[in-house]
Amino acid sequence: MSNRPMIILAEPEEAIRNSVEMILLDEGYDCHAVADSQALLRAIHLHDCDLIIADITFMHRNIESILLAQQSYSTSAPPILITLYYQRIRDMLHLMKFKVTEYLIKPFNFDEMLGRISNMMDDQSSLRL
Repeated sequence: MSNRPMIILAEPEEAIRNSVEMILLDEGYDCHAVADSQALLRAIHLHDCDLIIADITFMHRNIESILLAQQSYSTSAPPILITLYYQRIRDMLHLMKFKVTEYLIKPFNFDEMLGRISNMMDDQSSLRL
């Protein structure tokens, strides 16, 4: 088992999913990438992750199921980074009542994404102390 932080990445667009997965692996994270909401639920059940990065469309379809799985199958619920296109910003308001830690507007800069991930991981680590 790796000591590297585990990130579950849920992204429907293959090019974005592959690019983000490759960058995360290069940056020293373990990454389990999925393409649909059912695979996201399975991944949450199978992997004790440190962070979930999910496109808003996944969260919109199964928000309650995803959050219940996330909270019940992890020792401490990992933070969630939601990605979305600017025109879907209204959808973000619906998610505000749930435990969504951050959001990132697409198309995003990879350095900005990595900075957010690092900050979220640091915050999560300080909560576990």
